[in-house]
Amino acid sequence: MPTLTIAGTISFPLADEASPPSRDYSAQLIYTERSVDDVAIVGAQADVDLMGRITDAKACYVECIVGAGDFKVNGGTALEVSVDGGFLIWLNPNGGMTALTVTTAADSSFRLYLFT
Repeated sequence: MPTLTIAGTISFPLADEASPPSRDYSAQLIYTERSVDDVAIVGAQADVDLMGRITDAKACYVECIVGAGDFKVNGGTALEVSVDGGFLIWLNPNGGMTALTVTTAADSSFRLYLFT
């Protein structure tokens, strides 16, 4: 069965520490459907629906290619993702992402991965 794996390390120096504290994280999800889309948005747009054919996502990864956008999951608080290294990861093995929207101020493009 296809499996999504998200893994990495978060390191957060608190001052001039020689060995800053860090935390490893990882999660795996066996998925049945995957959607990969390149989304190009022209100009300022509000609340563009990004869910496509996935209706109850268990995981989402958004990568900014050009510009920036404010993303809302299920109508919640907007999270900015920008081209200077921004990305968004959302994962819940029980599902629950039923809405994903983006608002842009200028031309922007994103690569969007959704899993269910």
